[in-house]
Amino acid sequence: MSQTPIPTYVDTRKFFLQQGVICGSMSLERLPGFRDCLIDDEASIQIQLRFSIDESQQRLIQGTLQASVHVSCQRCLQPLAIELADDIRLALIDNEDAIGTLNGSWDPWICADHKLELAGLVDEQLMLCMPIVNLHSAGDCPARINYSTRANADSVGGARAGDENPFAVLKALKENNATD
Repeated sequence: MSQTPIPTYVDTRKFFLQQGVICGSMSLERLPGFRDCLIDDEASIQIQLRFSIDESQQRLIQGTLQASVHVSCQRCLQPLAIELADDIRLALIDNEDAIGTLNGSWDPWICADHKLELAGLVDEQLMLCMPIVNLHSAGDCPARINYSTRANADSVGGARAGDENPFAVLKALKENNATD
């Protein structure tokens, strides 16, 4: 995709009638909500949006988002590079009352003004396509945090030979009370 910067807003009165297309990149400075989800400002965000009006005069936005970003692994807290991709299918509506008139395959986007701020739209869509949990692939995190599994656990107590049982003190107290 192109490295052309995305405009701040589009005039919905003209852009939909002209069936405009926007392709380019967006900087993280314009995406404060999404930026808060990341661990650094190193990101590549590509956007392609097509604006049209269907036969029922509904204003539609279709397109794709792609982003390469760094987040924190929630297991080992180390940086993790992830790729995000999302297909956008939005119907522009003036207020919440119009949501019931939408075809089920379109998500509503409320824009009561004739200026559609593109950064807000992209910010929201990128946050929606973030994974719920960010983790390195299996096996990568234990090596990063020097975590070792208890391979030598005995079959009865689950503790390795030579490890003290954390409940040994309680057992001793119980035995002392029983003899008293």
